[in-house]
This record gives sequence, structure tokens and C-alpha cells, in this order.
Amino acid sequence: MKIAKVFPRKTNASPDDKLSFFSPPPKILPEIDEVHVSVTFTYDIEKAEKLAKSWNHVAPVKLGGPAFNDHGDIFVPGKYLKNGYVITSRGCPNNCWFCDVHEREGNIRELPITEGYNLLDSNILACSIEHIRKVFKMLKNSLKKQD
Repeated sequence: MKIAKVFPRKTNASPDDKLSFFSPPPKILPEIDEVHVSVTFTYDIEKAEKLAKSWNHVAPVKLGGPAFNDHGDIFVPGKYLKNGYVITSRGCPNNCWFCDVHEREGNIRELPITEGYNLLDSNILACSIEHIRKVFKMLKNSLKKQD
């Protein structure tokens, strides 16, 4: 299935493949089965809703992401983040008044470890020591490959 990934804002972590877009659809597009409008920041929700409408004629559109309190399931490298960025856990066991991770993502969940060099976990130190060691080993191996 070919998914167009549409983002209301480009960041250093944004994917840079041929199916990632930051604007209304161009006139010439590859065949697309579905459009995912991914929103990280609540500030961008209004812009994302406009983008979703502009893509509606291309394929069925799904609007989601952290700004919509999506709890995040399995992390797929390169899908919504540039290759090299990695998430190995979601959630947090704490319920701090100033943070919404526990509310949005629930308690800590360890995910399968994929290769990367920029770790974006919300609370890696809340994971089991076995998971942390495996993540650090993966990071070390990934950095060796960068050299």
C-alpha cells in the first residue's frame, strides 16, 4: 500500500522520501492508496485540517499524530520520522502535573528495537535494564556504521 505522508511543518526529523509532503498535493503524483496527515504540535492542527481537505480528492485521508493524543503503537523507521530517528519505548510510569505523556501514551511500553542513532523515547530510563542495555548496544552499533 502506497501512503502519502503529509505534514503541516517541516522539521529536522521529517522524513525526506518521495511520499512525504508539506503542502497541498502537487499536480503530478505517483499512485497513492491512502493519505496520512501527521500532526506533532497542537499549534498546527488548523493547518493540518486544511491540508487534509486539499488531499481528500487524491485518496482516503487519515488525520492523526501526537497533537491528537494518538498513543503511538509500533514504531516504523522512516514512516513519520526521517531514517536514523528511532523510538524504542512509549509512555511513562509517572503522572507528572506538567507532562502529558502518561495521559497520551499510557504506562511505559517497550517496543521492538530498530536501528537508528537519534533516540526519541519519552522516558528510556523507565524501561527495564535489559531493554536499556539493548538500546545502548544498538546506538553504539549504529554510530559505528556512521563513521
